Amino acid sequence: MLEQGELLNLSNNKEYVVVSSIMYQEANYVYLLDTDTYKDYKLCKYENDVLKKVEDEELLKTLITKFNSDLKDNLAKIIAENQ
Repeated sequence: MLEQGELLNLSNNKEYVVVSSIMYQEANYVYLLDTDTYKDYKLCKYENDVLKKVEDEELLKTLITKFNSDLKDNLAKIIAENQ
């Protein structure tokens, strides 16, 4: 499983950071963001040390919602720890 904050160099010769990693339907998915412009993002399935970009639109909608929820939860934890 890839961890938040890990840096990856992909086949397009760009560096990406793992913004979030979640389990959904017994599969690991990662939200990646390029470290150059912070505009190019990818939602990928991570299996057997291989990243596969998610193309299915319904799955993308579901994953975006789950990643959003996960990031909000993490932010709430950080805020609570620093008060």
